[in-house]
Amino acid sequence: MGKVRQHPRTNCDSCECILMELDGSTYSALLENISLGGAWIKMNGGVPKSMQVGDVCDLLCNNLDLCPSKLSCRVVRRDSGNMGVSFLTDRDQ
Repeated sequence: MGKVRQHPRTNCDSCECILMELDGSTYSALLENISLGGAWIKMNGGVPKSMQVGDVCDLLCNNLDLCPSKLSCRVVRRDSGNMGVSFLTDRDQ
């Protein structure tokens, strides 16, 4: 049986976004889909080796209809070109 999602996803039609590491490094990306709990992101140029599962980063969105301008998140999944992140709450930080 597959994993049941807590929140429905909204497809974003590859909206531009930026991922920012805690050291300030930024990476251009495309937001593939988003939910209240997290997002699936396609990285332009591949996922940086410096970003590993468990790392905290910020997601900066250009489309304010889909998400606030800045969301803190944790990397929960990655492959060579995509990342899954879960959004952090005040309790998680």
